[in-house]
Amino acid sequence: MRFIDTHAHLNFPEFKKDLENVIKRAKENLVCQVVVVGINVNTNKKALELAELYPEFIKPAIGFHPHETKKIGEGDYKFLEENIDKVCAIGEIGLDWVKEYSPKEVQIEHFIRQLELAKKYSKPVILHLRGEDSFWNEALNILKNYIELKLLFHCYTSDKFIASRILDLGGLISIPGVVTFQKAENLRSAVKFIPIDRLVLETDCPFLAPHPVRGRRNEPAFLIYTAQKVAEIKNIDLETVAEKTTENAVKYFNLKI
Repeated sequence: MRFIDTHAHLNFPEFKKDLENVIKRAKENLVCQVVVVGINVNTNKKALELAELYPEFIKPAIGFHPHETKKIGEGDYKFLEENIDKVCAIGEIGLDWVKEYSPKEVQIEHFIRQLELAKKYSKPVILHLRGEDSFWNEALNILKNYIELKLLFHCYTSDKFIASRILDLGGLISIPGVVTFQKAENLRSAVKFIPIDRLVLETDCPFLAPHPVRGRRNEPAFLIYTAQKVAEIKNIDLETVAEKTTENAVKYFNLKI
């Protein structure tokens, strides 16, 4: 039995002091690979560095988070293109209208530009999309122009109605530790609804540690708690969750395990 953490930030400062132990614990808890995702210049570079240090375990994704879009320029796009062959995906990219740290029009401009880059190089994308119900209309209308791309909806926390629209676009949906939170009934309903062949698992570490380790720094070793909750919700065994979600991640990111 083995798992893939499809979204982790081991490139963040929170892991600077004990990364070796974090990786050791991950492997002890059946995590065989981790997709390490960049959000800005420094974390993109760090994701690439970690992938060189741990080539069998860490797979890098690089891109510019919507919060960062007001800061980026032509040099940043040059960096993405120069390193495109080294990465398994472009991401995380998208729109965030909950914390509007960059103006909406700037977020949209760079979201579309990074989608175009993914299209040019036939790369999967990792999507960060946060907003109220009306937000999803705008986000999904943009993505309708990119249905030929592989679309992974990272850290999904919405309901089954939004999930059904994502499925109609051909998207893959990534479930975080939030699914274990007491008040996440809408998300659990969505997980029950989403077919297992359209699900992957993630930690989004160091954020969103699942119950029963909520409040601690999250890490890939804790992915097992999310997997156990998905198995419970879907009334299937843990081995099936491991097999199917790992298979989905391998296919999506074109991984070798």
